[in-house]
Amino acid sequence: MKKIFIVVIILLAAITFAGAQKYVFLFIGDGMGQADIDLYEAFLAEKDGKDGFVQSNISKIPLLSMCSTECKNRRITDSGAAGSAIACGQKFNVGEISYSEEGSQPKSIAKFAKEKGMKVGIISTAPMNHATPAAFYANQPTRKNYYQIGLQLPESNFDFFGGGGLLKQTGNKKEEKDLMTIYQEAGYLTFTSTKAISSLKSHNTKVIFTNETIERDASMPYKIDREDSPNSSLAEIVATAIAHLDNPKGFFMMVEGGKIDYAAHDNDAATMLGEMEDFDEAVAEAYKFYLQHRDETLIIITADHETGGVSLGIADNGYESDFGILAKQKMSMTKFASIIKKQTKNEENVSLKDYSDMASKYFMGVDMDFSSDEMAILNEAFADINVKNNRAKSEIKSKYNGINPMAYAYCQIMNRKASVGFSTNAHTCAKVPVYAVGTTTPILDNTEIFGVIKSFIEK
Repeated sequence: MKKIFIVVIILLAAITFAGAQKYVFLFIGDGMGQADIDLYEAFLAEKDGKDGFVQSNISKIPLLSMCSTECKNRRITDSGAAGSAIACGQKFNVGEISYSEEGSQPKSIAKFAKEKGMKVGIISTAPMNHATPAAFYANQPTRKNYYQIGLQLPESNFDFFGGGGLLKQTGNKKEEKDLMTIYQEAGYLTFTSTKAISSLKSHNTKVIFTNETIERDASMPYKIDREDSPNSSLAEIVATAIAHLDNPKGFFMMVEGGKIDYAAHDNDAATMLGEMEDFDEAVAEAYKFYLQHRDETLIIITADHETGGVSLGIADNGYESDFGILAKQKMSMTKFASIIKKQTKNEENVSLKDYSDMASKYFMGVDMDFSSDEMAILNEAFADINVKNNRAKSEIKSKYNGINPMAYAYCQIMNRKASVGFSTNAHTCAKVPVYAVGTTTPILDNTEIFGVIKSFIEK
């Protein structure tokens, strides 16, 4: 009889443990390869005068595996196909948002969690109807259907959306009903303050948080640019979402560091590191929650793809590096480009010295001597910015990725002095890391993330 009693207790304990697995954090660093994490940890060390690497919050979580990211019709994917593969557990074509041409539309892991009674939060520093967040609540043949994607947001009935704003908020021709009005009519409370959400008397409400300052492309400002205006960090949004979503049935939360990718496309290392820091601090909030709910929580950190082909070291500098110098950069390259445009708008005969003075004051954060190679970069950009021929202007736009040539040149020099290299301003097909706690199942392809999460919340 005693043995039977012990067996019953063990079985009850097992059932209790199995039923307790109910919190899921899925972090997606858009464009974040393993080299980005390595660079971030080397940067943390060098700016503090330390050797080697300083462990990030990301790498406090075990590196589970490296996973492939290719999509249905290309080896090199985009965020639409990759985000959809993560969300739905199957491959899609470039640009598709969890879309099937035949039969019923794929169901994302977020929708599956909602059906299981869990609350759901979708967070991104990119716009809320951008490719990655959209993959978890929408089904569209192309990521460019921003308004149609936005219309599907309230249909999800998800509990928390937060971060960036909305692209094409009133349609392509600005003649459609405002999406935010539609959300409010669907029962969503809209906020620009995380404190206001925290002070709600009931957390059984559906909320949408939009960062108080939004860029023209509806994204949150880069972390490096946030000090001059009212802003929330990604960590603050995640902490607010945790408090709002926590309930006895658990929650699923997808958190995207969307602008790691933007900065990598621009080959702006310092700005990319700022986005990595913002993302890493958000991971810390989830890890803090995990420590209080160890047997109930799954955290997966990955990327949709790698962007930029980042390298720690460049041939011109031999074995020398100074990653810490990037901490001196005052703003993003794109913000510096806007300052150059404003400062030179009505000016004629702007000299190279004028540009260098602007770079020293607004961008580099420190006076620097330029090597002959660096002067060659500046002289070439100076010649390009003064080109009058329309055909040449088009070629120059492509050469500098659509960014002001002088801003681009000074950013290149900051990268060179740090010994950070980029092989491209586009995506690559490099495998991306998967860090995880709460599972030990290797994830070798992005489609496998869906199954790991589904198995976890079904226990």
